[in-house]
Amino acid sequence: MKQKEVYIGPSLNLETQKMVDMYFAIKTVSTIEGFIYSEEEFLNRYKNTYSFNEFRNAKFYAVYEINDCKTCQNSFHIIVRNREELYKFLQSGDLLCNCCEIYQSNIANNFGINFS
Repeated sequence: MKQKEVYIGPSLNLETQKMVDMYFAIKTVSTIEGFIYSEEEFLNRYKNTYSFNEFRNAKFYAVYEINDCKTCQNSFHIIVRNREELYKFLQSGDLLCNCCEIYQSNIANNFGINFS
């Protein structure tokens, strides 16, 4: 899994744009990506600022590339709006592209099968 880009809404002020960059900033060690700043470090730095209020309501997201779908083995992209969403996706265990997820969901609905 690799972070490809971070989209930041054009209407945000410069300080809030820097906050978004800091929020999604990553560091790679031995091909493993991790966030540079923890949630706690980020909150301690910005929690009582005007920019933090704008940040909470801002439109931004990160695009991640998943190396291979569990079913078809193709790479695919996901959009992540915050770290919690990323952690939930990673904890789900089933990393499926949209096509395989829809296909699996249709099979489950038609036959009453639960794949989880």
